[in-house]
Amino acid sequence: MSKKRLDYLDMAKGVGIFLVVLGHIEYLEESAMRWIYSFHMPLFFVIGGILSYVKRDSGLSFQEGVKKKASGILVPYASFSLILLTMRVFEYFFQPERVTGRELLTQFIDAVTGYGLHILWFLPVYFLSGILFFFLCRRFEDKPYGGYGPGIAVFGFALLALGVIHSLGFEISAMQEQSFLLRIGCNVLITVLRALAILPFFLIGWLYAGTIRHGSPRKERLFASGALLLFLGSFGALKTDILDLHYLYISPVHYVTAALSCIGLLNLLRALPVSRTLSYLGRNSLIIMCTHGTFYVLYYVSLGMFFVRKLIPMTEAVLYGGIAAMVCVAEIPVIYIFNRYFNHLLGRKS
Repeated sequence: MSKKRLDYLDMAKGVGIFLVVLGHIEYLEESAMRWIYSFHMPLFFVIGGILSYVKRDSGLSFQEGVKKKASGILVPYASFSLILLTMRVFEYFFQPERVTGRELLTQFIDAVTGYGLHILWFLPVYFLSGILFFFLCRRFEDKPYGGYGPGIAVFGFALLALGVIHSLGFEISAMQEQSFLLRIGCNVLITVLRALAILPFFLIGWLYAGTIRHGSPRKERLFASGALLLFLGSFGALKTDILDLHYLYISPVHYVTAALSCIGLLNLLRALPVSRTLSYLGRNSLIIMCTHGTFYVLYYVSLGMFFVRKLIPMTEAVLYGGIAAMVCVAEIPVIYIFNRYFNHLLGRKS
C-alpha cells in the first residue's frame, strides 16, 4: 500500500482523537454521545487491523513483533500511569481532602492490572488484542484454510467475551467494591474481555486493507460510498444503546454500526485531499489521548469557553465544537514538549 494511503490513516486518527476529546466534554447531549461513542474508539482498532495488514510482510518474527508493540504501547502506558500516580501521591500528602488512602491504592491496582486510569485503559487492550490478532494471522497463514482461520477464531473469541460480559452483567462493578484481592481479579478479567471483544475491529481493518490491494475506485465513488456508509452507521447508532468499550457496554449490533461508520469515514478520507491539520492530530493522537483529560487540558479549556459563552452567545454545538478545537490547539505545546524532550516516555528512540 502506498504512502498516500498512510496519510489517510493519519487523517482518520486525527478525526478519531478529535471525537475522543469531544466525547469527554461534560453535558454533551445524549444523541451526540451515542453517535461519537458508536465508532470513535473502534476506529483506532480498525486502523490497527489495517496497519497489521500493511506490515504483514515486514519479516518480523512473532517475538520481535511483540517486542516492538510493547515498546510503542506499553512503555507510554507505564510512563503516563506513573505520572498520574505521582500526581495522586502528591495530592494524598499535600491535599488529603482530594484523595483517600483507599482511593490511592485502588488506582495503583488499576494501573498495574491493566484496567487503566481514565483513558489509559485503551493502551493495554490495544496491545493484548493486537498481539493476539498478530498471532492468529501467523498461526493460520500456512494452512489450506488460512484465509478463514483468523476470522473464525476472532469471532469465536468475541462471542465468548460477549457471553461472559452479558452473563455477569453489572455484577462486575459490584464485585469491585468488595475487596482489593477481588478487584485485582475483576480488573484482569475485564482487561481480557475488552481485548477479546475488540478483535473483530482488527479483522474489519485487515479485510478492508485487503480490498484496497486490488485497486482503488474513483474518488467520486469513494466519496459517495463513504457518505452512504457513514450515514447508515450513524443512523443505526442513534437507534441503539450507547457503545462503551471501557465499561463493556457492547452487543452484536454495535459491531455492524461501527463497521459501517469506520469504513464510511475511511472511504471519505481517501476521496478528500490530505489535511495537514488532521494528519498532525493523527500523528500525535497518542499524546493527546493520554494528556487531554489527565493533565486537565480539557478541564481548563472548558472553563474558559463557558466564560466566553457568557460574553459571546453561542449554540451548544458551537460551544462544544469550540471546546474540542481549543483543546487540540492547547495540546500543541504539550505535543512539542513530549516529542522534543520526552520521546523515551513514548517508547521512541531519541
